[in-house]
Amino acid sequence: MTDKMYTHQITDLLKTFSLKELMRFGKFLNSPYFNNRKMILKLYKILRKFYPEFESRNFTKLNLYKLLYGNKPFNDSTFRNLMSDLLQLALEFLKQEGIENNEVGSAFYLTNELVGKGGYSLFHNKINSIEKTILSNTEMDGEYFFNRYRINTNRFYVNLLTQKVMKKSYVISEGEKMIDGIVFILSYFIIESTKHNDNLLKFSRTYNIKKNFETVSEFIEIFNFEKLISYIKKNSLVKVPVIEVYYCLLKAFTFFENEIYYHEFKSALLNASKHFSMNENNFLHTRLIDYCVVKKVTGAECSFDIDKEIFLLNDIYIKNGYYQSEANKYLPFDIYRNVLLNCITVRKLSFMEEFIKTYSKKLLPKQIQSIENYSFALLNFEKRLFNKALTFLNKIKFDQFVYKLDMKNLQLKINYELEQFEPALTVIDTYKHFLKNNVLLAENRRVLHNNFLTFANMLIQIKNGSGKIHVGYVRERLNKSKNVFDKVWLQDKIKELSRKSA
Repeated sequence: MTDKMYTHQITDLLKTFSLKELMRFGKFLNSPYFNNRKMILKLYKILRKFYPEFESRNFTKLNLYKLLYGNKPFNDSTFRNLMSDLLQLALEFLKQEGIENNEVGSAFYLTNELVGKGGYSLFHNKINSIEKTILSNTEMDGEYFFNRYRINTNRFYVNLLTQKVMKKSYVISEGEKMIDGIVFILSYFIIESTKHNDNLLKFSRTYNIKKNFETVSEFIEIFNFEKLISYIKKNSLVKVPVIEVYYCLLKAFTFFENEIYYHEFKSALLNASKHFSMNENNFLHTRLIDYCVVKKVTGAECSFDIDKEIFLLNDIYIKNGYYQSEANKYLPFDIYRNVLLNCITVRKLSFMEEFIKTYSKKLLPKQIQSIENYSFALLNFEKRLFNKALTFLNKIKFDQFVYKLDMKNLQLKINYELEQFEPALTVIDTYKHFLKNNVLLAENRRVLHNNFLTFANMLIQIKNGSGKIHVGYVRERLNKSKNVFDKVWLQDKIKELSRKSA
């Protein structure tokens, strides 16, 4: 058989393990409770030597088998079974890790087992401990309310099994547990169903599926959220603003044209942010900004300055660290980029400079150098320091830069401003080829950038003294065009040419 470099799901999984996780997995395999096969442990120790790439020329089936069994004849079935068994143990290890790391969730599993074995005293000790842990956290999300629902209902049904009803006051207090349980599950429903409907709206707006807008509107009509929230206020001490924020979010995006719902959502969120978890603040504040971005992109009518509003929201979002989530502590580049572009739009260049110096350090470490260079290139371009901008731009390694279109666009504009028309035309040519060959680029973005290149090429011809194209023609055609990237810059350059020819 031909022996080539080996790949398997277990090695793909082990690549994702940290060194500490790898050490714990070794201890897991060494425990007879989980694994009593020495050959599995031996296989793991062999694989560990190839961590983290698992791409050595010696990482082949035959070589791995030889390290396991010496000079015994190769048996493909035996080898495949061993690898499969190790994979199953790795999955079991991750499950155990998840249980260990989820203090509240694992405690609920324990209380269920205690009830099943009649350990009611231990049950009450553990359920009190869970409640103390949950209440010590002032941040509220769907999981918070669901856990409180489980505590109240578990207590009620255990008491129903074990306690004798002797006094009316006892009946009243037990009834209150059930009412609290109803309030908590309603709160969970409002939060999670709102998030789900909001995601449906966002998805549907992206792909223009109008029927789904009707589905969400119907959902709001079926469940009278005002009455649900009123019920919660009447029957519980739950901080209702947390629930109201989600309802305001859903109304803002369902009845998008009515800005009063946006302002209600914004006010409710800013007042209740301190009660939300990191993930919830990330989600909700992102959606607040999304509302304004959608307004801007679609050209919808707006009673307030949309760009200044986005600037203010970005400031809140960044300074409070709402860009972070439990899964990601780094500042995502798309958010970072949006802040830069917004600063340019509202002409807050000093703010932009301070933002770059402070928050480029919050990006994914391997991205920092290239993005810093791009950021300072963009800043110096806006300051009309074109040679300095070009110096920063030339420091970027194109293959490692995330937004290659941004880089090409900026390079073309710098060449134009410096009247370096031959390099500019070369950039246009490579720019066009990039647009044509990039299969991952959405068609609408391809059109936007191709149209930008068409007008940029016309401007260069005029600057070069071509008499075939006139400024007035380009101005009229550009004003009528809708799908053009960087249209404002093109319009500014046309105005400059008009003044010179006047």
